[in-house]
Amino acid sequence: MASRQRFFKMTKWMRLILLVILTLPTGLSCAPSFSAAQPTDPTPDTATPDSSYPKVIPFFTTESDPAQLAVLQELILEYQQLNPGVEVDIVLASPASRGSRLLTALASGADLGIFEIEPTLISQWVDAGYLLPLDDVVSAIGEDDFVTGSLFRQNEHIYALPYAVSVYGLWVRKDLLQQAGLSIPQNYDQLLTAAQTLTSGNTYGIALPAGQNIATVNYFSIFLWQNGGDYFTCDGDVAFGEPQAFEAVKRWQALAQYAPPGYTTWGYGEQIDSFLNGRVAIAVYGGRLGAQLYESNPELANNVTVVFPPFGEQQVTLGVWSRFAIANGTRNKAEAKAFLQWLVSGDRLLRYDMTLPGHMIPPLESVRAKTLNDTSPYVLAHGDWIQSFYEWSAYTNHPAMNMGSVSNGSFQRSETAPPWVWEVFGQPGMIDTMLQEIVLGAKAPEPAWQEAVAKMESAVGAWKVSHPEWQGTQCNSSN
Repeated sequence: MASRQRFFKMTKWMRLILLVILTLPTGLSCAPSFSAAQPTDPTPDTATPDSSYPKVIPFFTTESDPAQLAVLQELILEYQQLNPGVEVDIVLASPASRGSRLLTALASGADLGIFEIEPTLISQWVDAGYLLPLDDVVSAIGEDDFVTGSLFRQNEHIYALPYAVSVYGLWVRKDLLQQAGLSIPQNYDQLLTAAQTLTSGNTYGIALPAGQNIATVNYFSIFLWQNGGDYFTCDGDVAFGEPQAFEAVKRWQALAQYAPPGYTTWGYGEQIDSFLNGRVAIAVYGGRLGAQLYESNPELANNVTVVFPPFGEQQVTLGVWSRFAIANGTRNKAEAKAFLQWLVSGDRLLRYDMTLPGHMIPPLESVRAKTLNDTSPYVLAHGDWIQSFYEWSAYTNHPAMNMGSVSNGSFQRSETAPPWVWEVFGQPGMIDTMLQEIVLGAKAPEPAWQEAVAKMESAVGAWKVSHPEWQGTQCNSSN
């Protein structure tokens, strides 16, 4: 009952979302299957072990590339052959809808099973008691094998298990730059000149999302960190009101004017599409873009390279950890833990992550050591791209996972997550709303930024009032 009481203290916004989102139909099958939502199950407070046979484990994923799904199906079939009393039901969703789908399932009392946890939801779902601690799974795999910063801890327990990190770089068309007499951008001024020069006819200089979604927040965050700013300090004060943050806003706006029409509704997917179809000359993305480019147009891939994003002086970029969690109310906890441990370790993790080399960088040191020995055509052709992402992983940060990483103008990654992350970055969030208002002309940059600062301070202040036991933290650094 205590966990339910904590959940209903999570303010009116979540209850409203839970009431208005429609429940999707459910479905199960004997083999690895694809369904639109999760099977109905009691809430975590009333869940009981499932004595039926076979044991069904819902598996919620946004990794929907055909190659990924094919390998995932193979792995699940292998596991089911080893464990004939277990079935795994694959549930698909897009990254943009993942958060709302999780909330939908929770509202309907569905069994979430194993699922990719939205970073903006982790802290509150831990507080609410809706995530199963995974310390024993990590111990069984070997905690020392996990890359620094990959495990999510809260209240001295691990609640989310990583299977990959995606590191974001700047993809550029070398041929277009050469035709324009420009070199590959090494700093912000060169990048701005390149974006302006390459915006001609039906080609635009750069792809930047400005939709009300986490992609917009994540991309802007690179500007913020590289210019010496951050959203919060290590002890939980709002840092977004500092001049460095406004400089980031101005730099983002200056580049955004060379993005294609319609970018004010974009999220992640449009970034890749616009680069692959030649609509933009420059784009920010992880290794997935390179893998898809090589598959769809290997000749064009030879005219492309990826460099560290040059938005400011600090060497820091976006790193998105993909993590699995297990719902505390799932019927078959032991079976879910056993399958997750099997999937995210050893050869299984290697096979799964190598469906997207360079984009899904494994969290285990033992598995990372094997990835660059792969002899697939893509790795042989563009191993330099993949190697770059591996090297840049040491300089990654995330707005919902790392609070106060940039301080006094320098970057040192913190592993402390802001506990009010949904109130600030939830959809629509304060940052993506601010940027969209600026590019749509609804507000000038400075008043829009000042309003976002005021909203942030109000939200953080309200959260602290409703959580008087929170005393702030000493940020633990991974560097």
